[in-house]
Amino acid sequence: MITFLKWQKHMELIKENKEKNRATYRKDQHTIRKVWYDKSLEWVDNHGYTVDKVKPNYVIKIGAEDDHAWIDFRYVEGIPASEYPHTPQFVKLITEFCVDSIRKTSPYAHGDWVLSNIIINDKNIELIDWDNVGIYPVEQIYEKLRSDLKSAFGDKFDTSSI
Repeated sequence: MITFLKWQKHMELIKENKEKNRATYRKDQHTIRKVWYDKSLEWVDNHGYTVDKVKPNYVIKIGAEDDHAWIDFRYVEGIPASEYPHTPQFVKLITEFCVDSIRKTSPYAHGDWVLSNIIINDKNIELIDWDNVGIYPVEQIYEKLRSDLKSAFGDKFDTSSI
């Protein structure tokens, strides 16, 4: 725990999920550190490899200490989609972005299309938080996408649109 405390005080805690035994820190202006307290270095290394395969140049470094393993990711500048007004045009934009992302990363899928994981910077849109990346049955991918977008947009999202 002493090792953790040394680097922790130099980083800003962004999000902590005690249920899932993980936390996310802003390491510096270019880097996010995701920490897992219950995963082995082997698991984190495999996860980092998969993320790097799907999203090249997003993973910066992988490592472990006595009580945790971590991945440093490239910080994605922009505003979360959750902060934008849910106009019909915006719902369509995000829906098309997510469907296009599924096609581009196939056979892998992001798996967690909540609006806080979609970052918009001018005309550039990127997904962050690739914790659920994996290979899933196509029907399951689209069902999860419909569920996430329905949860985000409510009645403004037509589940039959994808």
